[in-house]
Amino acid sequence: MVRLTEEEKRMLAGEEGEAKRVALGKIIELAEILGAEELVPVTKAHLCCGSTASPADFPDGYLDSPETLAKGYDDWQTLRKCGGLDPKEFHEFNRGTFVLDDVHCTDSFGWEWTQQTKAFFDNNMAILKAASDHGVIVGSTCAPYLAGWVPTMGEVVVTTESSNVLYCNSVLGARCNGGGGITTFCAAICGRTPKWGLHLPENRHGTHVFHMACDLSTKQRWDVLGFAVGQRLAPNAIPVICGDFPKADTTLLKSFFTALATASGCEMCLIVGTSPEAQTYEMAMGGHAPVAEFTITDHDLDVHIDALCHPVSGPVDFLQIGCPNMTAHEMLQIARYMEGRKVKEGVRFCVYTNVAQYAMAKESGIIEKIEKTGAKVLTSGCILRTINLARGAKGIGLSAGKLTICSKSEQTVPVYYGTDEEVCDAAVSGWWEVKRHA
Repeated sequence: MVRLTEEEKRMLAGEEGEAKRVALGKIIELAEILGAEELVPVTKAHLCCGSTASPADFPDGYLDSPETLAKGYDDWQTLRKCGGLDPKEFHEFNRGTFVLDDVHCTDSFGWEWTQQTKAFFDNNMAILKAASDHGVIVGSTCAPYLAGWVPTMGEVVVTTESSNVLYCNSVLGARCNGGGGITTFCAAICGRTPKWGLHLPENRHGTHVFHMACDLSTKQRWDVLGFAVGQRLAPNAIPVICGDFPKADTTLLKSFFTALATASGCEMCLIVGTSPEAQTYEMAMGGHAPVAEFTITDHDLDVHIDALCHPVSGPVDFLQIGCPNMTAHEMLQIARYMEGRKVKEGVRFCVYTNVAQYAMAKESGIIEKIEKTGAKVLTSGCILRTINLARGAKGIGLSAGKLTICSKSEQTVPVYYGTDEEVCDAAVSGWWEVKRHA
């Protein structure tokens, strides 16, 4: 039996509206399944609010079919899945919860470059407008901590983004469990979630220890480290990263967590000296002995780099940087690297960020500098979410392991993997020169 506060009892009785009553009922059902004895307030929620259509749904690019245009939250289908709740009964998300949206299927500012239609773009913008009318802040990002959505130590949040679960638990010390769209949606409506899993201090200690005996000076090395660690983990494991390596910043860690979430179901990773709950090795382990220990070498990382990249050099005509979304500072580095160079005619090269970072980069003149080279700065998606983005490509070059692995399962053309700089070079030459590492 789940213990409820007086406020929660009133909510369940419908005194705060039908939407909260139904949403809280579903959260209580989830708590009973999980064995949670009580609920906790949710102060931040990150969930999908744009169209749920994806490139895999419509490989032939039929953007204006009724099925495509209706595939989104415009009919509040998630509310109906929450238990038959009439969308007319839903007026707003919980006022005490900062709700930010995840990525969706169009750029936030246009449709031409992404090979979409105005009708499709307008439909998705209408869906997002409906979300904002219900209290959602439209940030449209897979990295909400780059858009002001930054929980503090101990703050309880919900999110549908697996890498964000890792970032919140591991870097910020927030309390977060992975969740599906419906449960996250319900939590955002009623402002409650079951108290279980990584909300509990006794579950937040290291289990598998990884000793670093490798170069971790670049974003790519941290990216493939996520695969090297993730593929060695048991279910529900919490890896501990330790060793003598340069302190990682947000740019490196967001790449690492995205790859780690792709390679495993891991939801927390303790980096000794960086994570607030792992300032020392002893603090990370919390008095527990490791279940297993591993040493990661340069060879281990090089094997993953080679495995990710298509093995034979060849032409490329679609390239993307920005998974997770890039910061304005990262975009500045791209602008500097591309200065005086031009994207080859017939090649499409895009850099992905979110609307908040885009605004800062635009104000700083960075967007103009990048687009002067023939590249395009886009928001709110990626090759996996933005419909039609890479349609017609004969060769694809990417700098994120997650995108590379997932694109290989969806594309029939060569997919290359490299550094941001290698992607830029290929955009200028129209050719990817494969370099073997292992």
